[in-house]
Amino acid sequence: MRRLGVLLLALSACATRPPPVTKIVNGRVIVTRSISPSAYEHVARALIYEEEQRYGEAASELQRALIYDGEAVELRAHLAEVFIRLGRLDDAQAEVKASLARGDNVPALVADAHLRQLRRDPTGAVAALERAVALTSYREEPSLAENTALELADAALLAMDAPRARRALETVCRSAPESIVGRLRLASVAWAMGDLHEAEVRLKESLTLEPNQLQALLELATLYAALGRKPEARAVMTEALDRSEGAPEVAAAYARYLVTIGARKEAEQIADDLPPPDLGDAEEFAGHLEVERAAKRFDQALALVEAAGRGEPSQELRARLPLLEAMVRHDRGEGERAIAVLLAVPKDSPVHFTARLEAASLLRDGKAAEAAKLLEALEATDDEQTLQLAIARALTAERQGDPARAARVLETALVQHPRHTRLTMALAAIEDRRGQWQRALALVEPVLAAEPSNQEALNFWGFVAVDNDHDLRRATGRLVAALALDTGSAAIIDSVGWAHLRAGDLTRAALFLEQAGHLEPEDPEILSHLGELYLRREEKDRALTAFRRALALKPEETLRRKLEESLARIGAQKAARP
Repeated sequence: MRRLGVLLLALSACATRPPPVTKIVNGRVIVTRSISPSAYEHVARALIYEEEQRYGEAASELQRALIYDGEAVELRAHLAEVFIRLGRLDDAQAEVKASLARGDNVPALVADAHLRQLRRDPTGAVAALERAVALTSYREEPSLAENTALELADAALLAMDAPRARRALETVCRSAPESIVGRLRLASVAWAMGDLHEAEVRLKESLTLEPNQLQALLELATLYAALGRKPEARAVMTEALDRSEGAPEVAAAYARYLVTIGARKEAEQIADDLPPPDLGDAEEFAGHLEVERAAKRFDQALALVEAAGRGEPSQELRARLPLLEAMVRHDRGEGERAIAVLLAVPKDSPVHFTARLEAASLLRDGKAAEAAKLLEALEATDDEQTLQLAIARALTAERQGDPARAARVLETALVQHPRHTRLTMALAAIEDRRGQWQRALALVEPVLAAEPSNQEALNFWGFVAVDNDHDLRRATGRLVAALALDTGSAAIIDSVGWAHLRAGDLTRAALFLEQAGHLEPEDPEILSHLGELYLRREEKDRALTAFRRALALKPEETLRRKLEESLARIGAQKAARP
C-alpha cells in the first residue's frame, strides 16, 4: 500500500485553505491543511480499483474525493493519469490544466508529459518534464527527484534525443550516487549510442553498489559477448548463475551462449548440474527443459518429458506435456512426429486450442493447405483465441501465396478489435513483405502513438524505413530508442547497424553489425548485413563467406533472393576482372 500512503500524504501538501497547520520537520517549516476523512476514503478505494485495473471506478472515486478536497493539485494530477489509462484524453487535459492553474507541480507536469506523448508531441513532453525536474531537489526529496529525472530521460529518448536522455541520466548518477536504476539506464543509452566503454563502466558501478544485481550481471555478460570478449563473458555469466542460485532462465542463457561459441561440453555440464525438476511445478519443469534445449541435448530433453509422463506431474504440467514433447521433437528434426503429437491432444484438454495452433504453424512450412484446413475447423472460445486464430489464418494464407487475402483476414479482425496491437503489427508485417512498406509504416504509427515505448513497434518501423531509405534520421532515432529500451537485443543491434550502413557511416555500422554477429552468428539476416558491410569495404572474400553462410541457413524467400543476387553480383565482378 505504499502508493496509497504517498498519495494520501501528498493531499496534505497544499496550503491554500484555512485553517493552516504549521510543523517543523527536519529543520524545515511545513505548512499543511486539514483533509476531510471522506477524501481519504475515496482515494483509498480508487487506488484499490487501480490495482485491479478497474480504472473507470477508480476515476469515479477520485472525482468524489475532489468534492471534499477540490484544491489538491496532486489528486487532480492523479485523476489525469487515470483518465489517460481510460483513453479520456480531453478529460485528462482538463485535470492537468486545473492542477497547473494553482502553480507548477511535479505530478501535474508528469501527467502533462504523458498526455503530450500520446498526442504525438514528444518535444512538449520533454519540456514539461524539464520544468518538473527543476522543481525537485535531491536533498529534500531524493526519490521524487530521481524518478522525475528518469521520466525525463525516457521522454527524451522517445523524442529521438538520445544525447539529452544521456545528460539527464548522468545528472542522476552524479546527484544520486546510490542510484542503481540510473546507472543501468545510462548503460543502456550509452550502449545504444555506441559508447560501449561508458556502458561497461556504468554496469560495473551498479555491481559495486549491489553485487547481486542480476540485470547488471546479465547485461555486462551480453556486452562482453557482443564484443567477442569470450573469457570475460563466461566469467560474468558464471557469476550470474551462481548468484541466481542456478535459476533455469540464467542457466539457459549461459548454455545458449556456450553453444554459440562452440563450447558444447560446458553447456552440457550446466544442464547436468541442475537438480531434478519438481513435477509439481510446471514452470520449473519447463525452465529445466529449456536448459536442455539450449544445450542442444534433445535426447535428454525428450527423456525428461517422457519420465514426467510416467511420474506424477501436476495437472497443469500433464496437460502441457504434449506441447513440450512436440517442441523437443521439432528441435530433433522430427517435424511429422511433432505434428502427430499435437493433433493427438484431446478436445477436452485445456491445451487443445494451443496444440492445434502449433500444429498448423508446423504444417505451414510445406503443407500450407493442410494448415488452412486445420485452422478452418478450429473454433475460438474467447477474444484472445479469436485474435490468435485470425493471425494464424492470415499467416497461412500468406504462405499459400495469397498475401492479399492474408491482409483481408486481419483487416476484418481489426474491425472487431480496432487498433489491437498484435493484430496491427501482424498486418504491418504482411504488408511489408508484399511490398506495401508505406502502408506498413502508416499502420504502426497509431501503435507508437498509444504505446510510445513499444520496442517491437519502434524496431519494426525503424528497420522497414531504413530498408527502403525512408526518413533515415527518424528511423535511426527510433532504433536507438528501441535498443536503449531492450538492451543487448541482437536483432535491434543489427537494425541500428543496418541504419548506419544505409546512411553510409561504415565505422558505426561495423560497431553494431559486428556485435550482432557475435551474439547471433547463425542468423541469416545478420550475416547478410555483415556481407553488405564487407562489400562496402571492398572485402569481397569476407562478403562471399558471409553471404554463403547465410544462404546455407535456409533463410525465408525474400532474403534468399537477395543473397543469391549479391553472390551473383560478386561473381560477375570477379569474372569481369582482366
